[in-house]
Parts: sequence; C-alpha cells; structure tokens
Amino acid sequence: MATRTFKLSPSTLNLYLDCPRCFWLAIKKGLPRPAGPFPSLPVGMDSVIKKYFDTYRGKKEMPPILKNKIQGRLALAMPKTLYMSDDSGYVLLGRPDEYVELPGEAIAPLDHKTRASAPKELLPVYQNQLNIYDFLLAKNDYKTGGKAYLVYYHPAVGELHQGFPFETTIKEIKTQPEAAEELFHKAIELLEEEEPPPSHEDCAFCRWATNLKTLV
Repeated sequence: MATRTFKLSPSTLNLYLDCPRCFWLAIKKGLPRPAGPFPSLPVGMDSVIKKYFDTYRGKKEMPPILKNKIQGRLALAMPKTLYMSDDSGYVLLGRPDEYVELPGEAIAPLDHKTRASAPKELLPVYQNQLNIYDFLLAKNDYKTGGKAYLVYYHPAVGELHQGFPFETTIKEIKTQPEAAEELFHKAIELLEEEEPPPSHEDCAFCRWATNLKTLV
C-alpha cells in the first residue's frame, strides 16, 4: 500500500507504457526524464482556441468549426480537472480540453491537437488519453457515451499575407474505459515494487544512462 499519495495522469501512464523503469523512477523517486525546450506555438494556439470556444459556450449550437460534425453542444459547469482515488491512496487525474454534451445528456471529452499535417492514424497515446478521460467521467458519476473527439489543427496552403491558414480535422474516437482502469492498476502494481524494473531495451533514455555509467 502506498505510504504517500502518488498522482497519475494520462502522460505518466503513457510513460509507463513507453518505459516502466523511467515511469518508476519518475513517480516513485522523483527522477523524471530530462526535458527539452517546450514549444511555445502550441501554447499560444491553445489560448486562441480556448477563447474561441468560450464565445460559444452556453449557446444551443456548436462553434462553426464543429457544426454539423459533432452533435450536441459545449457542456456547461464541468470541472477543469477530473479526479479519482483508489483504496490504496493512488490518485488518477485528467484535464480534457473541452467537454461535449451529447443528445441524451451524455458527456464526451474533446481534446485539441496541433500538428504539422492532417493525421493518418490515431496515435496510441491519444487513445489512452481519451480512455482515461472517459473512465474518469464515469467515476465522477457523469453519464458517458462511449466516445470522445479529437480536433486536429494543421497548416493549410494559402495566401500568408491574408493570415496564416489552418485546417481542422475532426475524429470521433470509440473509448475503452475498461482499458484505462486496467492500465491504472498495472501502474500501481509496479509502483508497489521496492526495486525498479530492468531497463527497457528500446528506451533511449535508459541506454543513455547505462552508457553514461560505463564512461564515468
């Protein structure tokens, strides 16, 4: 049983899938992977997108970029962060970019993604993220519809002097909340171990750390 609270999230659980050793060191020992410079463009776009969506909140119709593509409306009075804790004290949290109230009052999470081009396939990290959001909604007693949405924003060809053109691609994703619950409990089992798991053979960070030991 955990002696202190460990907070898990979509990003940390995706780290668990990428490399259990890096996950164990980051969460249990407070030794995260080295972080590179954080791109500022997505942050700026997130702010613009949020303001755009806020102008349509409370109205009976979707913002024009979603109109006739997603049925429902932007949900009101939703929490910024969803929380859930299990009996052993581990906490799972998630923060969807947006919530959609579907016909029938079910709630679906929606996330914005900025990309260099239109998506060709759904990345597993995005599927895990949406699974966790849907799982947390249900655990917080919201009616869910078994689906979520990704809105991709990517550059388009156009006259730059008229404003930098972007296109949107909207994807409806079937969620798997049971997979999120299973992932959460597997991560907890690993954190209960006193020793870290072996280095992941495909993890560049683990290889770097191993090579460093041989040089120092």
